[in-house]
Order: sequence, then structure tokens, then C-alpha cells
Amino acid sequence: MASATVILEVVDGPASGRVFRYLQQDLFLLGRSDSADLCLADDSHLSRNHLRIEIDPPHCVVTDLQSANGTFVNGERIAERTLVDGDTISGGQTLIRVRIGDDEGSSELLGEFADVNPPADTVVMELPPTQVGGYQLTQQLGQGTMGVVYRAMDPSSGALTAVKLLSPAIAASEKSTQAFLREAAILQQLDHKRIVRFISSGVEQGHLYLIMEYIDAIDLTATLNALSLPSRIRIAAGLLRQILDGLDYAHDRGLVHRDIKPRNILVSRRDTALKAKLADFGLAKNFLEAGLTRFSCDNDIKGTLNYMAPEQVENSRYATPASDIFSCGATLYTLISGLPIYNLKNSDESLDVILRKGPVPIADRIPEAPTELIDVLNRALAADPIQRFQSAADMRMALNVLAGKAAAET
Repeated sequence: MASATVILEVVDGPASGRVFRYLQQDLFLLGRSDSADLCLADDSHLSRNHLRIEIDPPHCVVTDLQSANGTFVNGERIAERTLVDGDTISGGQTLIRVRIGDDEGSSELLGEFADVNPPADTVVMELPPTQVGGYQLTQQLGQGTMGVVYRAMDPSSGALTAVKLLSPAIAASEKSTQAFLREAAILQQLDHKRIVRFISSGVEQGHLYLIMEYIDAIDLTATLNALSLPSRIRIAAGLLRQILDGLDYAHDRGLVHRDIKPRNILVSRRDTALKAKLADFGLAKNFLEAGLTRFSCDNDIKGTLNYMAPEQVENSRYATPASDIFSCGATLYTLISGLPIYNLKNSDESLDVILRKGPVPIADRIPEAPTELIDVLNRALAADPIQRFQSAADMRMALNVLAGKAAAET
């Protein structure tokens, strides 16, 4: 079955011709601030943070961020509006057309831009270098809001690594570049078997890069979907126990991940055993503390909504170890149920509604969910951080019991 795609075409204004393509949940920010996905600093008609589009293909919602000159959908000024295929959004001098379809038909949606904008999960980056830090880039593995990840090989030894390239737009100043390299150096000090190892960092042809341990990851979602409920619980709980082991190590060193989700858990198979490692550790949080403004601002939300703690949704600067505990609970919920914790399918619910309603009880998704699973999720997903597990080690102990009970039923 084809996956849904949301495409934002800039059809008029100073950035006319740019195309943003989304295959998964994400946020798009238009404004004059450096942190905007489409930053138009010279457009005096735009506010610093003008409008935000929340994307969860095939659904998306545009919200005016209290801009001075307003946000318009099809010529009508709006505060918030659910978007449909063909809608146009205007802010300042920029006009954006929304195209919604399936991934198989995305080249048709792109029209005249199809040849010059190859597929990507988010905005297409500048042409990358072919070699970084002595490693030859061989295959694109994935893309996110911060950059593109490639598999790379050492030409002399054949050793594989993963290379994350960040767009030159992020390295907007020498100060930002130095902050990035300094914080990357801190992350290299994380030496734990449950955290993907950082090897080196630097700048290549204007691209900031991180070289990391390569993990030959399996499709965890497909693996779990083929299993019975007790087996899904046992394996998901076992993998989260491994991740919590790494988190406990990092939290003790004052580092918070801030974006734990299934996509950032890399699982490999070693003989018959599954081994999990946490990827993308701490980058956004450390950049924020370093003052690298490309990654956060007062009206911006960093993370992924279906895995974010309430305090992080309200203000990403409040992310703490307790926020990571919430994200682990949301990840466990999704790995077992195959569904997100929030019911956002209609995409017309604002963040305020998310904060008021909270997660959908797991028993509503899985009526046969065992009591032990319900108890673990209720505590991990508590709105009040004080009510959650007080450490990664505490949650890991609770998952020991859950995994043991599930194992007895398989």
C-alpha cells in the first residue's frame, strides 16, 4: 500500500520554486527567524515566527503564530485551519500550495519540480559531498529535520560507518559551527553499549557532519506486527529495558535525549537475540543549551508530538530525564499497539487539546492488554512528571516484571 505524502510548493515570493516533501509526522515553520524551515529574513511583511504547519500525512493543519500581518488560506485570514489538497497558504510575500496524495503519485504531484527535487522525507538538501572524513558515502539511509544519514565505507579497510550530514543552512556562522563541534565532542564521551557510538565530527564542503557507528538495523515494526500480543509485549519490553540501561548512563551524566521514538531505536539481530541501541542522542538538547538558535526558539516545538511529554510540548526547554521516561512509555505503547498515544487522525486538534486529553488509554486500543502493561504505561505517561518513574533504572525494573509475565504466557 502506498504511503501518504504531503508536498508544500512555494509558488510565489522570494523562495518561489522550493519544494518541501513529507512522508511522516513533522512541523514546518515559516518566518524571519533563523530557526524557520523556510527563513525569509528580508521579507518585512513576515513576523519572526509567522505560521506553523503540523503535518501527519495525509493530514496537516496550519496555525497563525499571532503574526502582525496575518496568515491566509485561499485568501481568507485564519487563526487555524485543516488543509486539503490544492489549498494555498500565504504569509508575507510567500504563497504556498498544498498537495496531498500517495507516495507512488508524488512525482505527479511535484509536476515540473520532479526532475530537480529527488524524493526525501523532508526538505531536499544541497548536493552533498561524496566523501566525508575519509569515508566514501555509499547509500542514503534516511532523512530528518536536521539532516541526511548515509552509509559510508572506509575505502582502505571496507569498514562501514553512518554519516549524518547537516545542511550548510545550519552552519550559518562560525559561532554556530564551533558550538556544533563542541557539543558533538561532548557526545563522543558517551561510551555505552546501548548508545550508538560517535566516532568523529567536522566540516566538509560547507556541511557539518557526524560520523557514527553503523548498525545493520532490522525492520522492528514489521517484526513485532507478525507476533502474538504476549510476544510483542515480551520483546518490546525487553528492547526498552536495553534502551533504559543506556538512558540511565546518560542521565547520570546530565544529558537528555529529548526525541526518543521507535525511529531512533536501532535494533540488530545477533544470532537469535535482538540488540537495541539509542541513536541521535542529545543533539537537539545540547544545541539548545549551546545557543545554536537554528534548532530551537520560543515558539518552536522540537521532538515528535506523539512521543513528547506535556512539559516538552509546552516548552522544549523544559525537557528533563522525566521527559525521556514519558517518551519511552509512548514508544513502548506504539511498539505493542502499532498506534500512537494520541488520537490525532483528524488533525484538527490543537496542542491545547492534546495537553488536556492526554494519551488514549492502552485498553481502548487493546482491550486484552494485561494489567501489568496498563500499570507501566499509566505511570510512564503520567501528565505530572512527579508521578512518573523517577529514573530510567526504576522503569527498567518495572519492565523486568512485565517481560517476565509476558514470557510466561508465550
